[in-house]
Amino acid sequence: MKKVVILIITILLITGCKKIEKFYLNNKYYNEGNFIKVDNLENFKKDSYILYTYNNYCTFDKPCENIFETYMKKYKIDFVSIPFEKFKKTSYYYQVRFGPSILIIKEGRIVAYLDPNKDSDLEKYQNEKAFEEWINKYIYLEESKWFFFIVHLKKYDIIKTE
Repeated sequence: MKKVVILIITILLITGCKKIEKFYLNNKYYNEGNFIKVDNLENFKKDSYILYTYNNYCTFDKPCENIFETYMKKYKIDFVSIPFEKFKKTSYYYQVRFGPSILIIKEGRIVAYLDPNKDSDLEKYQNEKAFEEWINKYIYLEESKWFFFIVHLKKYDIIKTE
């Protein structure tokens, strides 16, 4: 009996205690709040960014691109965007099979994404507040100040790098 209880507790701890850890995007994405349109993701393999994969046939009542653009402009965060046909050629396609979608990428790996066929995600495509609450669970809304502090120290030779 003790073994069963210990096994159940272990399973609950492993599966139920996954904490979302917020992270910074690469500083270059804290910019103007625009789409960075690309045809492949070769130059983004190690980056932390928001990826928008889109198609030309959206069936939502309200165009989800408008929801995303409102968020981008509000927080001045650029999203990388790629057509879904090009997205199908990436390794991310094995996990994210439908578009449009938003993927939160940390150092080249998917942390979270929206699935247009999942009922629990539909509101995030149609409601600015729901989208904002979802994405803000994962990322910090402003660039890392430490990064700029260190860059300025290097710039003025206060610290040396070799």
